[in-house]
Amino acid sequence: MRSVMVAILVLMPLSACGKAKEADKADALAPQESAAPAAKKAETGTVDASQAGTPVPTQAFAREDGSKATLADFRGKPVLVNLWATWCAPCVAEMPALDRLAKAKAGEMAVVGISQDLQGWEKVKPFLAKAKLRHMTILLDEEGALATTLGAPGLPFTVLYDADGKEVWRVNGPREWDQPGGFPEPAAKPGPAVHFHAVGQEPGWTMDIATGRDVEIIADYGSKTATFKAPARLALEGAGSFAVSEGKSSLAVSIVKKACADAMSGKPYAYTVTMTLDGKRYQGCGEVL
Repeated sequence: MRSVMVAILVLMPLSACGKAKEADKADALAPQESAAPAAKKAETGTVDASQAGTPVPTQAFAREDGSKATLADFRGKPVLVNLWATWCAPCVAEMPALDRLAKAKAGEMAVVGISQDLQGWEKVKPFLAKAKLRHMTILLDEEGALATTLGAPGLPFTVLYDADGKEVWRVNGPREWDQPGGFPEPAAKPGPAVHFHAVGQEPGWTMDIATGRDVEIIADYGSKTATFKAPARLALEGAGSFAVSEGKSSLAVSIVKKACADAMSGKPYAYTVTMTLDGKRYQGCGEVL
């Protein structure tokens, strides 16, 4: 059983809903100032991306059935992690919206509420029975350490992790999560950035690469064509290479930033290109369109 001193030290940072309550006052909400009032507080409800890229915490949390879970269990799709407690009025007020968000994002994002209640499931179970949260996952932070790990200044505190387990942004304080603009959508990844064209003679061939989309090849003077998925990035400084396959067909490409002149037209190009298609080697020149 954790001592009262450990409980107080763990929850001292949680200023948004006050400090840890004594056992007989766990239901009450009595906002108090932080132990360090001179420190600058994050503006409530605003999105903070300053910690983007930070790996997801590895500690384990308790399920209601007594089993353990980690946030890594949700890897493969984004996960929205919300720190809350039954004694935190703003937390309780926003949980229905989080549950509706979980329903709207079902299959594409998990919403996980992690309770910071020191009294554990004894306190959380009755709350859940009344709240009827049907779509989000509820876990319990038995050690009360997650808030400290994340540097949470108060409750509620919410962090979005991407499908690879890296932080995208965090929010200190409540938001209207299920309302238009309430859930800050991550910025879309940049689309194809490079369109590269290569050409060669004897036997004549062309290759077009649109990064992130397709590699389209016409070889042996048009008697052979092939399409492959292009690499997400194409190295064009110095030398770069990639290899892909599609069914029984394979392609390996080497691109070197070295002046090259087309054998037939004499046109100058900035890159020398070597292509091996289904085991056959082709030489030519390339340029960025």
